[in-house]
Amino acid sequence: MAGEKIPTSPFQSVAFFGAKQSELLRNSVRLAKAHLGATGILHVGPVAQTRSGRKARIDGLQPEQMSAEELGFERVPISFSQVEKDLAERLAATSKGTVLTVDMGWGLQTASATANFEGWMAVAQDLAAMRGCHIVSLYNRSLLIDEHLLAALRGHPAVLAPEGVMANPHWLPPQLNDKGTLREQVNFWLGGIAPSLVRENPNADRHAAEGADPMWLLNRRAEEPTIPGENTRERWKIRCFGRLRVYRADGSQVEWAVPGGATMKTKTLFAYLLQQGGKGARADDLGDLLWPDAESAEAARNRLYHTVRSLRQALEGARHGKAGGYILRDGSSYVLVPPERSWLDISAFEQLCRQSQSHIKAGDLDEALVCLRAADRLYTGDLFEDIPSEYVDDQERDWCWTRRYWLRDMYLKVQRDAARICRGRADYSAALSHCQEALKIDPLAEFAHEEAMRTFAAQGRREAIERQYALYTKSLSRFDDRPRNEDLAKLFKSLTS
Repeated sequence: MAGEKIPTSPFQSVAFFGAKQSELLRNSVRLAKAHLGATGILHVGPVAQTRSGRKARIDGLQPEQMSAEELGFERVPISFSQVEKDLAERLAATSKGTVLTVDMGWGLQTASATANFEGWMAVAQDLAAMRGCHIVSLYNRSLLIDEHLLAALRGHPAVLAPEGVMANPHWLPPQLNDKGTLREQVNFWLGGIAPSLVRENPNADRHAAEGADPMWLLNRRAEEPTIPGENTRERWKIRCFGRLRVYRADGSQVEWAVPGGATMKTKTLFAYLLQQGGKGARADDLGDLLWPDAESAEAARNRLYHTVRSLRQALEGARHGKAGGYILRDGSSYVLVPPERSWLDISAFEQLCRQSQSHIKAGDLDEALVCLRAADRLYTGDLFEDIPSEYVDDQERDWCWTRRYWLRDMYLKVQRDAARICRGRADYSAALSHCQEALKIDPLAEFAHEEAMRTFAAQGRREAIERQYALYTKSLSRFDDRPRNEDLAKLFKSLTS
């Protein structure tokens, strides 16, 4: 039953939720010793050290450390099969009673890790059963984004808490978490509340229509099992920053160029429908967007029909007949229906930006910097950078332009905040690097010039301060409508006086 303490004898994968990175491992080890009978700790992630440089002992236990990088958690693309193999070898060399703890902060270290985060849960469960040990996955609630925490709740059958090892009412068996429909998952949860609520006809769940969900960006995957005559759903990873890319569950990338199709129009159609979400887009609006100079509305609709067919072929790839459900026709509108729980870089980027601001306000600069750097890695260019300007610069619909500049402004703030934190820590090289990244996008980014001058001042480099201000004034001369920032001029004078 949910909320009850469960026996500690079965070896299993459990989750531990903490709030402070500095206390994450220490608190989890204490609980693992008390409730799991841990006699040794094998830890993936950072370990605190004493002043002499030795690894600190925790409640009489000295964790044996492995880095997430050496195990391949930060490999791009990440291979969980290799991670499982390497961890199995390390666990085989440990003594009975050793508990494996894994700091899940690796999920923010690369874009690939962020997108594939939930793949770890099945690995942890398999390892625990295969090696006959407990595995505790450590989740920093103030650091990881909401998607990560939801994946943890679905992926671990139990939670390690001060009260003991508690059954997790939100857990889903791996086969349901990975390949169950939403209705099968709901059926499982209801059965956990009362057996009488379980539906006896599994096929009724499997054939249930998922439909177009206007909140699909906030959902996660719910793959349908392979049933003859049905489409197999899979989770996509959609990268919108820079070049638009869509990756399937097997790692293959959607190829927009299909025989007889117009590649840029096909890609633009996908991008536009993606931005429209569950409300979709009217055929006439799509025709006006893609063929503004068409001789008639009927001609534009005919071309649209051909482009929709090309997009379906692109999404289908080599698997014939399995992509029709991704582009639905609803009366006079078209709706893009990505696989449930598909991952979107924009969503992860926005969450990380918001989270970094919360940490900055609270004075938790360590956590803020981790979030800022993770957001930095996700932003690989402007939103839909490779979509032709003739489709993006659409004042009537403004489906991309305003959003693009809003996200760019968020990215500039990421560089600003990271530069300030790094300068405050005397990490001057990193601070200047963030300033340079901002100036690549906006040569007149005043905060970047300011931070760079302050950093040079901290280094005692007067000539570099003068060069930086000269660079600012030179850039300013290219824009007739931009007045000189008087505060920046005063700062220059004060730093060089």
